[in-house]
Amino acid sequence: MSANEEKRSLNSLIKEIKMNSRGWIETAIAVSEDGTLIAYENELINPEYIATATAAICGVVSYVMDLVNAKNYKRVNIEFEDGRRLLITRYKGNYIVCLTKSKPNMGFVEILLEAHLSE
Repeated sequence: MSANEEKRSLNSLIKEIKMNSRGWIETAIAVSEDGTLIAYENELINPEYIATATAAICGVVSYVMDLVNAKNYKRVNIEFEDGRRLLITRYKGNYIVCLTKSKPNMGFVEILLEAHLSE
């Protein structure tokens, strides 16, 4: 798959995730492993900042996994004081990052992400 096809595919994927989230997901972003922004849906926050933070967070998680001899991880889930969540999921060599609304229906969000991001 060419870079343009991959970008279009990821852009379509994050739009679909956000559209099907019933409003629980405010922002969806596709980020490469090196922190390069690929695609995003919604402009409530600067997607470049989230892309950079994603690379840093996932780098730290990978380092900790090496320390505890773990093989891989499925998702990083960070809960903020206001009840919103930042969800980072590995997907085909990239990351799909979702920022939820406050106190989301996490069962629904988990099922939604599993349905769209199963490889």
